[in-house]
Amino acid sequence: MCTLIPPFTPGSGKTLVGLRFAYETSIDGDTSKNHAVFLSGNGPLVKVLQHALNDKIFVQDVHGFLRQYGGSMTKTPSEHMWIYDEAQRAWDKDHVQEKRGAPISEPEDFLSIGERMDSWTFMIALIGEGQEIHLGEEAGIIQWNEAIAKMKESWTIHCPEKIKPVFSSAGSIKTNTFLDLSASLRSHIAEDVTTWIHSLLRGDLDTSHHLADKMYLQGFDGYVTRDINDAVSYVRARYRSELDKRFGFLASSKAKNLPKHGIHNEYNYTQNLRVGPWYNDPSTSKYSCCALRDVATEFACQGLELDFPIVCWGDDLRWNGGSWRSPQTTSRAKAKDPHKLRLNSYRVLLSRGRDGFIVFVPDEANMTSTYNALIQAGLRVLPVQST
Repeated sequence: MCTLIPPFTPGSGKTLVGLRFAYETSIDGDTSKNHAVFLSGNGPLVKVLQHALNDKIFVQDVHGFLRQYGGSMTKTPSEHMWIYDEAQRAWDKDHVQEKRGAPISEPEDFLSIGERMDSWTFMIALIGEGQEIHLGEEAGIIQWNEAIAKMKESWTIHCPEKIKPVFSSAGSIKTNTFLDLSASLRSHIAEDVTTWIHSLLRGDLDTSHHLADKMYLQGFDGYVTRDINDAVSYVRARYRSELDKRFGFLASSKAKNLPKHGIHNEYNYTQNLRVGPWYNDPSTSKYSCCALRDVATEFACQGLELDFPIVCWGDDLRWNGGSWRSPQTTSRAKAKDPHKLRLNSYRVLLSRGRDGFIVFVPDEANMTSTYNALIQAGLRVLPVQST
C-alpha cells in the first residue's frame, strides 16, 4: 500500500496533475470504468469541474465518498487509486464526529478503507500550503502520520525530502525531488507572487515591496484602489477585446463592511452562487463572473482562478501599524486559531489571479492603514481609466 504526499505551491498545477492522472487511468477513455477517482473536499471546485467536464464519475466530493465507504460502512470502492486534492485540509476527529458521527479523522478513515480493500490501494494526497480556511482543517498533514501509526498494515510513503520527517510512523519512506511542485503556473512566469503573498501576510512589507518590483518585471500586475468603480472600469477596459478572459469580485466571507460598498459577500447571497456558470459561462452571461454581479468568497474560489480578480479587502483583517490583526471571536467560536484562518483566507483570495489582481480597500477611516500597508508592500495605485 502506498500513499504519495507532495506539498505544492498554490497555483503549481496540483489539481491538473490529479485530474489528468484520474482521467488517464480510465479504461479506453471511458470514465465510467475508472481505476482512479479524483476527490476533493472543495465543494465549489467539484461543481465547477463537473459542470465544465459534464461528468460526475471521476470527480467526486470527498465527504460523500467517506459517507459511502468510511466509518462503520463495510463496502469498498471499485477504484483502487484515490487522488485527494488539498489533503492537508482533511477533517480532524472532532469535526468528523460532529458532521458524520464517527470518532475518526478523515486520514484514518481513508487508510482504514484502504486496509479493507481486497488487494491493494494507491493513494495520492495532493498537499497545498497555507490553504486551511475551514473549521476542522487546522491539524494539517501531521494527521496523516498519526493515522498511519494506528494502522495494522505497513504503509509506504513517497514524498519530497523536506517533509520526510513528518512521517515517522511510515513503514518505509522513499523521497523524490520531482514530487515538489514549487513553481506557480497560475501567475505564468511570476513565481515571486506566492512569496510576495507570504511576506505580506507575515507583515514583512519591505521584503514584499522588493518582490513586487520583480513581479511587475515578470509581467504580473498588482494594483490597489479605494474606488470600486475604478476597478470595474479597469478590468472591463483591459479585456474589452478578449472575451475568453475572466475577471470578477472575490471577498472574504467574514468582512462586515463590504456590502455597503456593493460587494455582497453576505451568506444569504453567496450561498446561492451558481459556481459552475460563474466560472464557465461566456462573459456575456448574467451568471458569469464577468457580469460583476455576484461575489465569490474564499470558499468558492479556492482551487480555482481568474485572469484578473478584484479582491475586496474587508475589515476582518486590518493593519495596525506593525502587524495584521483580525477581530476577536465570540466565546462560541470553534476555530482553534481564528486569526490563522483569516490569514489563510486572504492567502487564497490573493493567489487566484493569472495576469494580476486589483485590491479594493473601502474608503473608510479604519481601513486607511491597511491601504497604506498594501502600497508599502509594493502594490501600485490603480490608474484611473480615461473616458
